[in-house]
Amino acid sequence: MAFFLNLRRLLKIAAVLTAVLIFYNIPLEFLLNEGNTICLWKRFLNFECPGCGTIRAFWHILHLEFGKAWGYNKMAVALTFPLLSLLAIGWIFLDEKKAYHSWMRFLK
Repeated sequence: MAFFLNLRRLLKIAAVLTAVLIFYNIPLEFLLNEGNTICLWKRFLNFECPGCGTIRAFWHILHLEFGKAWGYNKMAVALTFPLLSLLAIGWIFLDEKKAYHSWMRFLK
């Protein structure tokens, strides 16, 4: 049983590291393409939403360029990136059954 839990944890670590490495290797020119945007707010309403710049900020954080990341989206640097990091760590290291039962007790 412990072997499968360790294997499961290793697979989760591999999945997170693979996602980070793929994102790390995206060329900056691809992210800075101002002409084509996937942001629906910017595309249809012609102004930036609170999340605009988050992906570019994450890219700069992964490349240890914190000043540039802060310039793209302060909320991403201060809140979103730390929360996503904690979620990834929790997903890898927390036991799902214990976490589920803790939430059920909390919600009752």
